Amino acid sequence: MTKIELESLGKRYGFQWIIRDLSVNFESHHIYGITGNNGSGKSTLIKILSGYLSPTNGKISYQVNNAVITVEKIFQHVSLAAPYTDLINEYTLPEMVAFHTKFKPFSSSVTYKEFEEIIQLKVPNNKTLNHFSSGMKQKIQLALAIMSNSPILLLDEPTSFLDANARQWFQQLLQNNRRDRLIVIASNDSYDLQLCDQLLNMDK
Repeated sequence: MTKIELESLGKRYGFQWIIRDLSVNFESHHIYGITGNNGSGKSTLIKILSGYLSPTNGKISYQVNNAVITVEKIFQHVSLAAPYTDLINEYTLPEMVAFHTKFKPFSSSVTYKEFEEIIQLKVPNNKTLNHFSSGMKQKIQLALAIMSNSPILLLDEPTSFLDANARQWFQQLLQNNRRDRLIVIASNDSYDLQLCDQLLNMDK
């Protein structure tokens, strides 16, 4: 069992509260959707769940395989794909995959050729990522995060740069790799939210 528990959690920037008095539990075997208007705290909550941001007050606790994990070590168990994360643009795709899997191995053995087939992109091995389109980069980020052997998967606006075919690809890839993971998707896109079995509206 993997679990994240928030107790009376709040986040403030200056005098403005972005999140206030939020108590909620996230557990494995579920896909949670976080919705809300712009500025409601969706991305802020994802960053807090990942351990990247600290709450202003309240408490956040983690369990992975029923073991308590400190916030300082939760990054070892989390995969994140978001508009504010990025690939290493100076790398080629083979270099990016090798670098990523050194720290976050895939959940199953996949050759580079198989990874190319999964992301449905065939590119020259010497082409650096700064020459890729936004949609291509988004697919690579999503595939690296979703395929990683991590019990917690956090996705912020996952289909923001994807066309209709790539959105279908994303849904299928996520379903194929959901296993017993704890998955949280921050989005207002109904296509993303179709995948979720529980919703948290940050406007309320």
